[in-house]
Amino acid sequence: MGFSFMVLVLWSPVVIPLLPTLVQSWTISASTGIVGDACIIGLYVSIMILVMLWGKRIRGYENPVEQYGMNLASSSRLQEFFQGLVGGVSVVWLVHSISILLGFATFREGTPSFLPFDLLKSSRNVLLPALRGFITATSISVVEEVVFRSWLPEEVAVDLGYYNAILMSGVAFSLIHRSLPSVPGFVLLSLVLFGLKQRTQGNLAAPIGLRSGIMTASYLTQTSRIIAFKPETPFWMISTYHLHPFDGAIGLSICALLAILFFPQRPVQKDTSVS
Repeated sequence: MGFSFMVLVLWSPVVIPLLPTLVQSWTISASTGIVGDACIIGLYVSIMILVMLWGKRIRGYENPVEQYGMNLASSSRLQEFFQGLVGGVSVVWLVHSISILLGFATFREGTPSFLPFDLLKSSRNVLLPALRGFITATSISVVEEVVFRSWLPEEVAVDLGYYNAILMSGVAFSLIHRSLPSVPGFVLLSLVLFGLKQRTQGNLAAPIGLRSGIMTASYLTQTSRIIAFKPETPFWMISTYHLHPFDGAIGLSICALLAILFFPQRPVQKDTSVS
């Protein structure tokens, strides 16, 4: 509760001046636009500042950025990030490809044009949303991974142990997305992200890349409308929300398989006793 209160204190200089505009937009069901983006950015910056202060003041970390797995400057870490990014995009397309193969979805009808002007226009229409989606997804992923794969589980593990910390962090991670059908998928995804972090010596480059790839691919699939689901498709078979590809049975099965493959192991405690 104390952490949440401090986040609100840090966030208030941003959100309070914009509150009338937000309320007006919600009242008329209009998009919040740049005002909403500013509020989200302010919230995430507040969370990151507080987490770093917590690590330095409460835990006594000399370098909280490195301690929480955010040392992303080396070429090897950038490689891990892009590997995760490609993996995230591939997972989303695997979910949709299986849906198409099983007859639950189809590619949108339309014959592509190969005239130079049309190709240039098409590339612009794809690249700009892709860049925007990538930047937004990566920014969100950085904050989510620091909080739910580093800071929160470390704090919970002190009192409740490693696996309880992983489970509680996964549940908290799933609940922030405010979708009850998405909870199982996000809990399983959290296990995958924990496993990736463990396999990269506690660094968050690969988990951030995977999460960013999933969100970017889901966003592009929705905005481009390249895939159309058939009306007779059972609601439990596919995702009901474009940013949550693991809601349906197909996505959930793939996520469960990944969770088994990347299931995190309990860290080995070093024996510090002197014989």
